[in-house]
Amino acid sequence: MITETELAGRLSELAGKFGVTGASVALWHDGRLVRAQTGTANVATGAPVRPDTLFAAGSVTKVFTASLAMTLVDEGLLDLDAPVPAYLPGFRSVNPERSAAVTVRMLLNHSSGLPSNHLPDLAPGEDVLERFLDELPGLPVTGVPGERWCYSNMGMSTLGRLAEVITGQSFDAALDARVLRPLSLNATADADELLLRSTAVGHVVDPVTGVAAPVSRLRLGPESGPAGSRLWLDVDALIRFGRTHLDGTSPDGHRLLSPEAIRQMRTPQFDDYWGCLPMYVNWGLGWAIVQEGPDLVLGHAGANNGMHSNLVVVPERKAVLAVLTNSQTGSQLYTALCDGLLEECFGVRVPEPVSSPESAAEVDTALFVGRYRSPDGDVLVDVRDGQLHLELIRTPALLEWERVMGSPTGGSRALPLVCVDAGQRRFVLELDGPGTVAPVRFFDPGPDGRPTLVRAGTLYERTS
Repeated sequence: MITETELAGRLSELAGKFGVTGASVALWHDGRLVRAQTGTANVATGAPVRPDTLFAAGSVTKVFTASLAMTLVDEGLLDLDAPVPAYLPGFRSVNPERSAAVTVRMLLNHSSGLPSNHLPDLAPGEDVLERFLDELPGLPVTGVPGERWCYSNMGMSTLGRLAEVITGQSFDAALDARVLRPLSLNATADADELLLRSTAVGHVVDPVTGVAAPVSRLRLGPESGPAGSRLWLDVDALIRFGRTHLDGTSPDGHRLLSPEAIRQMRTPQFDDYWGCLPMYVNWGLGWAIVQEGPDLVLGHAGANNGMHSNLVVVPERKAVLAVLTNSQTGSQLYTALCDGLLEECFGVRVPEPVSSPESAAEVDTALFVGRYRSPDGDVLVDVRDGQLHLELIRTPALLEWERVMGSPTGGSRALPLVCVDAGQRRFVLELDGPGTVAPVRFFDPGPDGRPTLVRAGTLYERTS
C-alpha cells in the first residue's frame, strides 16, 4: 500500500507534468485510507485545495443517479423492465414506436438509443428536467432500443425525471434525501451551498503557454444534472460512496442498496462491447466495468466545465480509488495515476487500447459509403484514393462543449478507415500521431447489404 507521502509526491509530479491546477486523490483499502491534495482551487484567488474542497463529480454522477433509481427498485416503486412511458406518459420521440420500447433498464445500461448529447443549456429551475423531456418529440431514438450500447446523457436525465415523478421531489432533493444525506457525504447540487464551502472551479489551460485561467461559468447545462452537470463533492465523499458499493452498506452501517441491487448494477449487460468506450470492457447498470471475471473492477470517469474526475471500486480487494481535478487536462493526470496505482497495488491492468492491424482486411468499400446522422451531428463515409475515409461533422453546440471539456477538435476532416475484421465490420479510424486510432463499427445491414448504423463514439443512423 502506498504511503501518504508517496501519494502526495506522485500527485504533485503528475499535476506539474500535465499542467493541472489542483487535484485531490484518496485510496481506501481494507480499512486504511491514504489521501493527498495539490495545487489551488481557484487561480484567481490562490485558495489551496483542502481535503474538504468540493470538485465537480461530472459523469461519476451517473452512478449516483443509478443508485437513486435502484433504491426505488428495492422499494418496488420502479420496475427495471417496464417501459419508460408507463411512468412518463408523454415520453415520445420522432420515432414513437422506438421510444415506446425504451425500458428503465435501457436507461441504466445506455442501450436506449436516446441522444448522447443534446445541449440546449436550459434555464435552471425545479422543472428543468420536465422541460428537457418536452424537447424529445423533436429528437430521434437511434437504432433499436436495447440492442446497441450508446452512451446517453439524455438517458440519465430521463432516469432523473422518473425519480422526480415517483418521489414527488425534484431530482436534487431526491438525490439528497436518498443518497447524499444517508451516506453523510460532503456533497451538494445546490449552488448556494457551494458558496459556503471550499469549492474548486474549473480551469482552461493554454496549450502553448500552459497558463491556466478559470472557466467563465462554474456550471453548465442544468438539464443534465442527473448525467453530471450539477453535483459537487470532496474526495472523502467519493470514497464513502464507493465503499457503499462494496456490499450496499455505508461505512457506518446504513444499508443503501440490497445485495440484489448491488449484483444487478455490476452485472455485465453486453455480449459484445467492442468499439465502445475504450477504457472499459463492458457496462452494468450505472457502472462501467474495467475488468470482468472473479476479480471484478468497477469504474466511472467524469468531465465537467474544466474539470475531470474518476472513481474505481475493486470489490474483492475491498478497495476504492478516487481522483478529482479542476483542470481541462485532468483526465491525463487521473489516467496516469489510476493506471499505475491499480497495477502496483492490486495487479489490475486497464484494457489495452484498440490498435491498427498489421495488414488491413479487404472489404467492399461501396457497402459502407454514405451519410449517417445523430443529434451529435453527421458521419460522412466516402472513398478517397481507393481507401475508405470517415469525416465526423459535429454540431456547433457539441463543438463548443468539447472545447470547454478540454478536447477541442477544430474543423472536421476526413480520416482513413482501416478494416480490422471484415466479418464483424470492425474498423479503426487513423487519428493524428503514430499508432493513434479510434474504433469504428458498422451494424445491421439492410436488404442491400449496406449497414444502417455506425458507431463512431456514438451511434449514427444511415440517411443516404
